[in-house]
Amino acid sequence: MEIRISEKAKRQLRNIYNYYSENSIQYAEHFLEDFYNKLESLRKFPKMYGIIPQLEKHDIRKLLFKDYRILYQINENKELIKIVTILHSKQRLQI
Repeated sequence: MEIRISEKAKRQLRNIYNYYSENSIQYAEHFLEDFYNKLESLRKFPKMYGIIPQLEKHDIRKLLFKDYRILYQINENKELIKIVTILHSKQRLQI
């Protein structure tokens, strides 16, 4: 399956990277590397993570990664995984 990251999620990822890089470029780089490794495992096993009950009508799934929730959708017809948003675990759940 192909993975596409929404523009919103790209902005959020840049903001996370910038935040971490203020204290440690090494940690920020390590975070990104881990993030993309996690996406690779998601690509192989897209249904590994459950659908969020509050967002069930949108078929939104949640992958927990470090202090973040990565929300994504699967389009099986197009063999596509779309990363919708990346939220800190303390942020309110919304898309």
